[in-house]
Amino acid sequence: MKVTQYFTTNGTDFLPQADFLQRPVFVSQYLNGVKALRRSSKIISTDFLGFGVAITGSSCYNLAQLPKEQRESFLQSVYGKDGLGLDIGRLSIGSSDYSAEIYSYDDMDGDTELKHFSIEKDEKYIIPMIKEILKINPDLYLYASPWSPPAWMKTGGSIGGGFMRREFIDCYAEYIVRFIKEYAKRGIKISALTPQNEPGTHQAGRMPACIWHPDIEAEFVIALRKKLQKNNLDVKIWLFDHNFSQWKRVKWTLDAHRELQDACDGIAFHYYKGAIEGTRALKKAYPALPIHFTEGGPRLYDHYATDCCKWGTMICKALNCGYSSFTGWNLMLDEYGGPNVGPFFCGGLVTRNSVSNELSYSGQYKAFQHISRFMQKGAGVYEVEMEHEPNQVGMSSFPCNNPLPLEASCIKNSNGTTCYLLTNSDKEKQQVQIFEGGEWYYVEVLPYTLCTVVFEEEKDENCSE
Repeated sequence: MKVTQYFTTNGTDFLPQADFLQRPVFVSQYLNGVKALRRSSKIISTDFLGFGVAITGSSCYNLAQLPKEQRESFLQSVYGKDGLGLDIGRLSIGSSDYSAEIYSYDDMDGDTELKHFSIEKDEKYIIPMIKEILKINPDLYLYASPWSPPAWMKTGGSIGGGFMRREFIDCYAEYIVRFIKEYAKRGIKISALTPQNEPGTHQAGRMPACIWHPDIEAEFVIALRKKLQKNNLDVKIWLFDHNFSQWKRVKWTLDAHRELQDACDGIAFHYYKGAIEGTRALKKAYPALPIHFTEGGPRLYDHYATDCCKWGTMICKALNCGYSSFTGWNLMLDEYGGPNVGPFFCGGLVTRNSVSNELSYSGQYKAFQHISRFMQKGAGVYEVEMEHEPNQVGMSSFPCNNPLPLEASCIKNSNGTTCYLLTNSDKEKQQVQIFEGGEWYYVEVLPYTLCTVVFEEEKDENCSE
């Protein structure tokens, strides 16, 4: 058995920063004073779609400002097979809070026939940038989320805030179908969508947003499913698209609307409130519905370049809770976190200096860079038996919470490799022993470090076929 440890560390006062180093791991006698890990026979999931980020309007605007050669090189580093190899992209249907402009696809009051529907604004730089990305990865799985219906479909008559009105459910379903068809005409396939980004908040009207009552959300999803089927559109619908803390709302909605279980294809969550472990109860109640992590990204003011352990921990938690995909927030923003229309101060996966076009990289980028190379699509995620229960904390404010000394996930790829993903967000190193293939193996996980231990069977070169 060949066993190798790879690690990425932020560095400390006495340890150098390392982006991707490796060293061999050896068989060891059992030590009863260190953390013992072993792969359970229980498979958590086998349907992982991959990692990705949101290709927002602001991201596309920043990409369009880069010189062509620099942009091509950057996109290769993110979507190419020799780069991060991201497999997923989230798009916004109309404006989000990270858009250069505020608009819907039909801003004509009362246009229930959608005679004025147009995606013209997306054609300036959003669609061209998406198409450049698809040239690098034509199999990119794209899903889309609206931040707000047109203002005239809501109470208050503004794209910022308000509540969705039941009388426009059918019209809005047709609006979404039109969006899917218009993008398809331009060679962009939408594979899935969510009915509303964060349906539980209107953000005080400071950005494109809309509140949906759970009953209206259910009725809309059912109506949208019928329209998709009528138009022969193979597009999945993921419910909710909001915080872990509100998982009970999703369960109540599914319980109350039995038809909804057949109309939807999954559930989407953000990480801003609550602990991801709470959603396990929902997965247990509705095991046939995949759950997706659809939003969470770095903040410019909060450990932007050094929070890779936060994201390593969050990814491990998502895998251990059976999530089927993991999508970060903006692909690229400028040094001020823009363009931005809203109260929040996010950073991109990558930051573009608006004067020099110099790029700087977030801790989330480093986490993706480390983990994505080890996990193949459809990898089996196994339960890891540990001596302590997982830490159940909200990750949005991390590392303000107490440090999480060790988070571990185990995956088995189709090529036969077994990989243990380990994250140590503590200032102390962690001693770990892994039981695999009938043997104990000893590794040390340095402070503030992402670590992957890869087990692979060695081929006997002396054997003949």
